[in-house]
Amino acid sequence: MDHQLNELRERMHLLQQDRRANVEMLEAKKASNSEEISSLREENKLIRKQFNLLQKRSTSSKGDQNEVHALQRKMHRLRSELDSLKVVSSKHKQQLEKLRDESKTCDLEAKRPNQEDGPLSRKIRILENRCDSPP
Repeated sequence: MDHQLNELRERMHLLQQDRRANVEMLEAKKASNSEEISSLREENKLIRKQFNLLQKRSTSSKGDQNEVHALQRKMHRLRSELDSLKVVSSKHKQQLEKLRDESKTCDLEAKRPNQEDGPLSRKIRILENRCDSPP
């Protein structure tokens, strides 16, 4: 019985370590995504400034119009990339919260075997009494 309890505690400990590693990995991904989002925002600002300058000095020449269209395409591409990164970041945040909740649950469950009067302990005692009593 003690051996099984120790095995369960060992398993619980390993699961907690695994969840903590997952949480740390997700936080690192979240941080890198945040950095990439901020760099994309800066790049987007720069492109918008360039676009505004081109629009201001734009004449009806095709060269300027082609450049304007190229910048518009680039701006739309960056916007869609930013939006997709925001989606990924929000998914990582949700997964991180879920893992944190599971970790808290595991921590609480790890403390339960120490309780003497729990439902599992009562069930074990009943089974032990059945084994001890003569047929």
